[in-house]
Amino acid sequence: MKSEAGNGKTKHSGVAGKLSREEKVLDSGYNKKRASKVENEFLRSVLIRSVLAIIIVSVIMFVVVIVMNRVWPAEDYLNNLFCNVLAMVFIVAFVDTIVTSNGEGRRKRDEARAILRHNRIIQPDIDMYLVRKNMVITPNGSAVRKFQVQSDFKVSDMRDMYGASELVSDVGISKINRYAHYQLQLKKDFEHLVQGVDFTNYPEISEVCMKYINATSYGEAALEAVVGYEDARAGTRSMRTMVVGMIKDEPDNGRFMDANPTMKNVYLVHQMIMEQQAAVAEYIRLIRVLAEKEPTEARLLNQDYERSPYRSPNAIGQPVGIQVVQPEVGPLKGLGQPHGMVES
Repeated sequence: MKSEAGNGKTKHSGVAGKLSREEKVLDSGYNKKRASKVENEFLRSVLIRSVLAIIIVSVIMFVVVIVMNRVWPAEDYLNNLFCNVLAMVFIVAFVDTIVTSNGEGRRKRDEARAILRHNRIIQPDIDMYLVRKNMVITPNGSAVRKFQVQSDFKVSDMRDMYGASELVSDVGISKINRYAHYQLQLKKDFEHLVQGVDFTNYPEISEVCMKYINATSYGEAALEAVVGYEDARAGTRSMRTMVVGMIKDEPDNGRFMDANPTMKNVYLVHQMIMEQQAAVAEYIRLIRVLAEKEPTEARLLNQDYERSPYRSPNAIGQPVGIQVVQPEVGPLKGLGQPHGMVES
């Protein structure tokens, strides 16, 4: 029995070793290369083969002439060969330039169309995000400007975030809870966009997506804590009631560093929303610029977005004065610098 078991083990290890060697053999010929490198190598090979073909044809013609007993002078033959090779080099270089230019233009168009296809999925989630975000930062008694992209708001404006959402589809769910859901969904959309497109020609869009992703990632723990306060209790008191009271008592010039640990999470959520809405505003501007080249896509964009002057914070408690005027869509650099930005 031991012998059979031993033989079985040996056979198993032998098969495993054989498969391992086969896998190595299969992988050994696989060499990852950038597409541009492959194209350049192909074009160089075409040039070399073309020159060799001219030389071979010239040699064959020379042999034919010798057979016919009509030998050209060596100087004429070499001059003719040199002119042919030189002409071929120029022709191949010219054709290569045209093909490369057309290829780059095609890749740029394909990249733009891929971004706009992704945007068709992202656009509804931006709308959902903006509505929920604006409900969170608008206290009761004030009108909710549902599609206002950027808002200048204070921590005290978030005092009614635990109230029920005003939307029928959110019935029975708090504003902050629905905001948490849709801001995360928008983050996933931007992640799919960054992963699905190379952004060789439009890196600004990738950068602004990453700004939103980073702001959401860094504020995620604080947002979870703030949402968790809704149902938590501190002894016999509801944490929700305590947090609302703290927010109402927070001075307009309050600072993150001076806040207690509970309020620090609220300040972090405030900071996250400020950075998110700045990223979303810039994304919308860049997409509008890009969509101008595709009339069909331009008609699909939401034209109801509002912007208002705001102060965009760079770090907690350190606002940097940037006034945003109603933007005019500008050229791409790619996509170019933001238009309508005035440092104050």
